[in-house]
Amino acid sequence: MKNNLDIFNTKEWLLTNGLGGYSYMSLPLINTSCYQSLMCVALHTPVDRYSVLENVNEEVIIDNNTYLLNEHIVSVDVEDIVTYTYQIKNISIKKEIAYAYGQNTLAISYHITNPGKKLQLFVSPELALRSHHEGNRHKPECMVTSYKDTINIIPLKHKELCISMSLEDSTFIQKETCKSYHYDFGELTGGTVSDKVIIPGTFHISNMESRSYSFICSLDLENSALNANTIIFNEKRRINSLYLGNDRLLKQLYKASDQFIVKRGDSHSIIAGYPWFNDWGRDTLISLEGLTLCTGRFNDAKDILLTFVHHLKDGLCVNMFTDQEPPLYNTVDGSLWLIHACYQYLLYTNDFAFIQSIYPALKTIISHYVTGTKHNIHMSDDFLLFAGSGEDQITWMDVRIHGKAVTPRHGKPVEVNALWYNALKIMNVFAGFTDNDPSYDIIAIKVKENFVKVFFDEQLGYLKDTDTDPTLRPNQLYAFSLPFPVANISIARRAFPIITEKLYVGRGLRSLTPDDPQYIGTYLGPLESRDYAYHQGTSWGYLIGPYIRTFLKLNHSREEALKLLDPLLQSINEQLIGGINEIYDGDAPHTGKGCVNQAWSVAEVLCLYQSLNKMQ
Repeated sequence: MKNNLDIFNTKEWLLTNGLGGYSYMSLPLINTSCYQSLMCVALHTPVDRYSVLENVNEEVIIDNNTYLLNEHIVSVDVEDIVTYTYQIKNISIKKEIAYAYGQNTLAISYHITNPGKKLQLFVSPELALRSHHEGNRHKPECMVTSYKDTINIIPLKHKELCISMSLEDSTFIQKETCKSYHYDFGELTGGTVSDKVIIPGTFHISNMESRSYSFICSLDLENSALNANTIIFNEKRRINSLYLGNDRLLKQLYKASDQFIVKRGDSHSIIAGYPWFNDWGRDTLISLEGLTLCTGRFNDAKDILLTFVHHLKDGLCVNMFTDQEPPLYNTVDGSLWLIHACYQYLLYTNDFAFIQSIYPALKTIISHYVTGTKHNIHMSDDFLLFAGSGEDQITWMDVRIHGKAVTPRHGKPVEVNALWYNALKIMNVFAGFTDNDPSYDIIAIKVKENFVKVFFDEQLGYLKDTDTDPTLRPNQLYAFSLPFPVANISIARRAFPIITEKLYVGRGLRSLTPDDPQYIGTYLGPLESRDYAYHQGTSWGYLIGPYIRTFLKLNHSREEALKLLDPLLQSINEQLIGGINEIYDGDAPHTGKGCVNQAWSVAEVLCLYQSLNKMQ
């Protein structure tokens, strides 16, 4: 089944369950990507995503005439839950969809207003039963048993799972059919294009009255008997409690922030972006302030910090938690962001006892970086950090194609050394109420002495991207914007207008100046083409954070800062309703691309918008 939707201009919605699972669909309820699914679960919370319920086909019969429900949408409301309203003749059907928080349970409630006509409903579930990354080449195999209004499904490739599905007061007519999908998104991006789903049969309600009917799809058998209205009521109440103020935009941002915070074992973590990313260390720690501290979720913040402290290895922070393999540690800046996030937590909470408890672990980061650790990470003779060897990609610009680094940044990356100085100054603060170790400040003084000598190019007027690479990139902003800036304000005054002219596009900052021959202004096409563009011109929403913080340090006004932030605020409902994209084309009109909702994009926008409003 091929669609004719403009996939970059068709609005979408997203619901999440706090476990890594999600419900993600286009507004017209047409699947354009293998990631779109009414119910996707995380088999190993919060990763290893598994698409359970691709979609549902819904038909009604009124006075012996058959109507496809999806062809009669009157309105769609995406707020705390998702609500579709259908109107056929004088019969109104309101469909509410919610994903139960902390459960692998999807709830749909059909609210019927029927003035007395003979009304029948047929609901046919489409089962994907596959990884959310790829389509089925063949019909998915499963065992289905039914009793009254409930069916139980066991996928033959995951026999440990039992999926329970029910439609209140229905009869299930078991008749297996197979349906093929063609995904436009995959065709444009070189991803999954075709898929096959199985329809095990149809739920049938023979005479619908003016009342509600509950549909449940659950992997939690103890919850399969719950009524959809109960789940929907609880989820509305939970979402409403996240933000109690009157600012509608902040309410959207608080709701978006909630979607990223997930359970990991007995603790918490942050999903980097929906629909396809897992929890990444760098993304989590950059996002922590906006998603948890600005929103008052201090216990979640502490849990998340503990998750990454407990996983430290050889002084390195986890770069990414994989689906089934051990975590990856290929990052030089992750550990420095961890120290930064701990400092932000302390500023918001005054929880000195917590910092004291993890201080020994944080000390191992500095000691390993000084003496040397994996990926050739070590402190050089000039006290600056050196990192990288071979084809390692250990900064945030981390793409490799055919084993070759697209943006090799070996040596001394500018933002890494800004973070290094910031981390040393933070550790000096922590030492002041722990062991009074003087070494952090001693090293920090040397770092600051040498930083400008190595990175500032008087002729260019800005900071080089690495000690040997004068390319104009946005990474230098961290030298000015962190709590302990390593570069002085006079350099910021020279560099900032150049950064603004060449890199700021409203929707974040370009990763490379258009003047560079390597610049690629459009992120489109197969994976290889997109990967070449990813850090070679593509604009990143989250970079608005260090950009506006630097802008404010240059004594510009709150009103001016809000104008700079406004293009990202205006983009919130452009693709995903209530979400902010991961990236945008470097070229105008700067169309949103990548993940439709990215943690650090939302976090930085929320943090800036809230703090700027408090400046009134």
